[in-house]
Amino acid sequence: MTVQELADKSGWAVVAGTPKRDISSAYVCDLLSWVMSHGKQGTAWITVQTHLNVVAIASLLDFACIIIPEDIKLSGETIHAANKEGVCILSAHCSSYGAVKLLAHLEISEV
Repeated sequence: MTVQELADKSGWAVVAGTPKRDISSAYVCDLLSWVMSHGKQGTAWITVQTHLNVVAIASLLDFACIIIPEDIKLSGETIHAANKEGVCILSAHCSSYGAVKLLAHLEISEV
């Protein structure tokens, strides 16, 4: 499934980047060092963190996208960095748990 297909099926908004990447797995975690040691290429990462470091980690690990739950707002600086680095960010209206449920329903496996 591509990030665009996920956005279409979920109604989540693309707030940065291009949603063309394929999603190979999903991961939910807010502890950045933990994500760095457990994330894999193609991951859809769910986090409430919205600062620049999430963009750096997603870019470094070549994630498919970042999913920010609960309509949490991102700064213009984070959106600009994501666009510059080619990191797609989706804004989800549901909780992290709701995002995980949907990804599981869509048969996207965990990391």
